[in-house]
Amino acid sequence: MEVSIKPRWFGIDVSKDTFDVGMFPGEARKAPHIKLPRSRQGCQECLHWVDRQVPQGEESALVMEATGGYGKEMANWLLSLRAGVRVAIAQPWRVRQYAKGLGMVNKTDAQDAIMLARYGDTYNPRSYQPMSPAYEQLRALSRERAAMVKEAIRLGNRNEIPSNSKVAQTIREQTLAQVKKAVADLDQAIKAQIAKDPGLKKDFRRLQTVPGVGPVVAGTLMGECGDLRDFVHHKALQAFAGVAPGLVESGTSLHATAHMTKHGSGRLRQVLYMGAMAAARGQSPVAQSYDHLLKEGKPAMVALGALMRKILVTCRAVLLEEQDYDPKYVRKAPSEPI
Repeated sequence: MEVSIKPRWFGIDVSKDTFDVGMFPGEARKAPHIKLPRSRQGCQECLHWVDRQVPQGEESALVMEATGGYGKEMANWLLSLRAGVRVAIAQPWRVRQYAKGLGMVNKTDAQDAIMLARYGDTYNPRSYQPMSPAYEQLRALSRERAAMVKEAIRLGNRNEIPSNSKVAQTIREQTLAQVKKAVADLDQAIKAQIAKDPGLKKDFRRLQTVPGVGPVVAGTLMGECGDLRDFVHHKALQAFAGVAPGLVESGTSLHATAHMTKHGSGRLRQVLYMGAMAAARGQSPVAQSYDHLLKEGKPAMVALGALMRKILVTCRAVLLEEQDYDPKYVRKAPSEPI
């Protein structure tokens, strides 16, 4: 029987111009640490430094926080420089909770890097898997569209109170018109991106057969999650989106109402909420389940949260089954849980 050897973990604390690398010290009194420029050359030096720290015959692994685009860019550099290198990207909220549990008082880049190495040694996070270029393009477009829509709403609310200056008011209206045009242009770019990839086009059409899922919801789902079939279980997808219910119970005195964890993608939850609102007004089985929850005395927001989960899980299911949504469909003897 083969025994898998635990890798030697290194944490990477990423900032705009530099990054710190620290090794989990284990039995050593002092943890090795190095600061490097955040560049492709810096990543090359990082890999060489890591090799020098790891005894022959042992494997190394690197973990960093999801820090906007900086961390992902570094992970892609590392993977391109050395095929097979193990890189993990941890959720910031998980890392924060872990650091609190360690009772860390001081906060420096070096200490954060060593703490991340310790986090990797404790939890052995899964390796980062880059999205395909087609999905990366779709994600960039859908996120830019969401930002422009948010900006259009802000400008629209501001224009409700006219400016005392005609020039200022004209500039406001022109800016709002430009932002609305940008949203329309992005909608066209998203359609074009999906149309030129047969796989994306097929999934995009199929997702829209699910009640409450339109072009914006489908595009955002695919952009934020990538291929929904890559999630090994529907609970993993719910956790990624932050719509999984969280329980708060302790002993006999604390039995708080279950709540949505909201630890995942806020963009995803926003479009799922809008999709749930639309689905609740229809006549589909999804709407019927919403009415049933209300009749049981559930608050409207709790019922909408359940609809969000149902829509998300159903979207994954129709892609796995390679079948459009059918309200009368009954799955027969599943070989594995969906």
